[in-house]
Amino acid sequence: MSIFDYLDRFLPLPTSRRVSPQNTIKRRALLGIGALLQLTTSTAVVAACLCTYTPATLVEVLDGNTMILKIKGESKTVHLAGIDTPELKPQNTGTWCESEGAKALQAKQFASQLLLDASEITLDEERTNTAGEMTAVVYVDNLSLGQELLYKYLAIETGEPTRWCD
Repeated sequence: MSIFDYLDRFLPLPTSRRVSPQNTIKRRALLGIGALLQLTTSTAVVAACLCTYTPATLVEVLDGNTMILKIKGESKTVHLAGIDTPELKPQNTGTWCESEGAKALQAKQFASQLLLDASEITLDEERTNTAGEMTAVVYVDNLSLGQELLYKYLAIETGEPTRWCD
């Protein structure tokens, strides 16, 4: 069965006037296209995000990848998921140098500025530990804070070797 047989079936032409075969084909094709367009535009398409982002407000930035956010009226320590930033001061393990401290200060200042200037802070919680500290992806005006730190070379992905002192 050809497309024209379907058109004859669903879009019959009036027989009261004489129409050339070329005009008949064109008319049926246009009617078919019009009907298809009307069907697609009248069908409601709802695209919804299944994400569950939680709104938050900034309380304090502790370092480049750790902050205190007020979530549902409660202040919680939030660590950026999958992101490591340089340490502000020497830790008991590993090596630390002044350039790591300088880079850590830049990361903290960058994160602070983004969070302070934000019109909306939301987060996608990954897990909460027994101490109540949360690991989450933090969004600042719909941009991932962790990704922004990575773009500025102020952070690395968790598990990558740290090269702050090279």
